[in-house]
Amino acid sequence: MVSASDTGSDDVGTKTEDGAAGSFARRPFSLLRWFSIVSLAAIIIIGGAVTWFLTHYLTAHMLMRDAEVSRDFLESIVAAEKTRDLLLPFAPRPSADALAPFVDHLPTLPDLVRANLYAADRTVLWSTDKQLIDQRFEHNKELERALAGEIVVQSGRVAADEEKAEHIGLSEKAPRGQGKYFVEAYLPIRDRDNRTVLAVLEIYKLPRALFDAIDKGVYIAWVSSAVGGLLLYLAFFAIVRRGDLLVRAQRERLIEAETLTAIGEMAGAVAHNIRNPLASIRSAAELAREEDRRGVDECLKDIMNETDRLDGWVRELLTAARSTMATLELVDLNRLLQEVLQGNAAEVKRRDIELTFHPALLPHIRGSRAPLGHPVGAIVSNAIQSMPKGGRLRVESRLGEKGRVQIVVEDTGSGMPAHTVRRAFRPFFTTKPNGIGLGLSLAKRILERHAGSIVIESALGRGTRVVLSLPSQG
Repeated sequence: MVSASDTGSDDVGTKTEDGAAGSFARRPFSLLRWFSIVSLAAIIIIGGAVTWFLTHYLTAHMLMRDAEVSRDFLESIVAAEKTRDLLLPFAPRPSADALAPFVDHLPTLPDLVRANLYAADRTVLWSTDKQLIDQRFEHNKELERALAGEIVVQSGRVAADEEKAEHIGLSEKAPRGQGKYFVEAYLPIRDRDNRTVLAVLEIYKLPRALFDAIDKGVYIAWVSSAVGGLLLYLAFFAIVRRGDLLVRAQRERLIEAETLTAIGEMAGAVAHNIRNPLASIRSAAELAREEDRRGVDECLKDIMNETDRLDGWVRELLTAARSTMATLELVDLNRLLQEVLQGNAAEVKRRDIELTFHPALLPHIRGSRAPLGHPVGAIVSNAIQSMPKGGRLRVESRLGEKGRVQIVVEDTGSGMPAHTVRRAFRPFFTTKPNGIGLGLSLAKRILERHAGSIVIESALGRGTRVVLSLPSQG
C-alpha cells in the first residue's frame, strides 16, 4: 500500500505550456552574427589606434626633420659669421649691430614669421618683434629644454587669443592664405666643443606646404587603413560565413543522428520495461490455474492492467518517434512517480514490500515525459527486485540546492558492493541471471539529456539509495 505524507502535487506549475515555452526559449548562439559585430569593432578600434599612432609619429617626425634642417642652416650661419664669440658667457652683451651679420640671414628661412634669440639667462637678445627685446621669460618649459641642449618642436593653430606670452601678435604676423597652423622650434646654439648651450633661437613658421604634405600623408594613412580593414573584414567574414554554413549543416546532421539515437534509447527503454509487465502477466496466468473463481477474476484484472500498461508504453514510443524528441513539455514528477508506483503495485503486494511515498510541493520540470518515465521506473523496479522476501521501499520527491528537483528511492534490499556500483551504468552490465544490462545505462543517458544526474549509494547487505536530480522549469 502506498502512503503519502504530503499531497497537492497536482496544483503545482500553474504556467501554461505556451508561457513556459516563452520563458524557456533561448536565442541560439550565432557564430556569424557575433563575429560580424566583434570583428568589426576590433578592426575599427585596432585599426584606428594604429593609424592614429602612425599619423602622429609621421607628423612629429616630419616637423622634427624640418627643425633639424633649420638647425643645420643656423649652424652654418653661426660658423660663417663667428657669432659664437658674441654669445660667450663672459663676453659683454652684444648690440643689435653686432648681431646684424647673423640675424640678417634669418629672413631667408622659408615660411618664417618670427624669430627670437634668447641668451643663456632667458633674456631676449634680438627679435623680429621689437617689443619682445630685453624681455625675460622665466616660465617656458620648451625654452628650458632647449637650454639643456634639446631641439624642441611644437605645432598649433594660429589664434587671436595667444596662450603664451611670446605668442603675442603672432596672429597679426600670419599673412593671408599662408595657413592656419604654425610650427614653433627652439634651436640651441652650442659652443665650438658642442658642450655648452650659448643661446637659443626660437623661430615661428607657417609652413603651408609642409602641413599640406602632412595632411596628405594623414589622409592616405586613414584611407589605406579603412580600405585595408574593410578588405580584411570581408575576407574573414567570407571565411566565417562559409564555416558557419558548414557548422549549420553538420548541426542538422547531428540533430538527425541524435534523434535516431533518442528513438533507439526509447525503444531500448520500452523493451527493458516490457519485461516486468510480461512477468506479471505470466505470474497472474499461473495463479489463475490454481485459484478459485474469485481468484481467477483478480488475476484476469491484473492481466488487463498490465496489458494496458504495455499498450501505454508502445503509444509513448510512437509519440516520441513522431515528435523526433524535439517537443518538450512540462512534467509533473509527483504524478509521474505515482503512475510508476501504481504500475508496480501488484509486484509490491506480491513481495510483501512496505511502500511509502513522500511527495513535496515541486515546480514542474521541462522535458519529454515518455523518456523520463524510464529512469524512474528502472530505479523503482530494481529496488523491488532487490527485495524478493519483502522489505521497505521509501520514495521521496524534494527540492534540492539551486532549485533542482530530486527524487530519492531507498530500499532495504541486498545492496551492492562498491565495485558493482562503479560499473552499474555500463551498457550490458548486469548482475541478474536474465538481465540485459540496459536499464541504468539508459536511465543515465536520458537524465543527462535533460541536464540531470543520478547517484547511487549502496553497501552489500545494507540496501541501496538512489538520488535522481533534474533542473526545475524555473
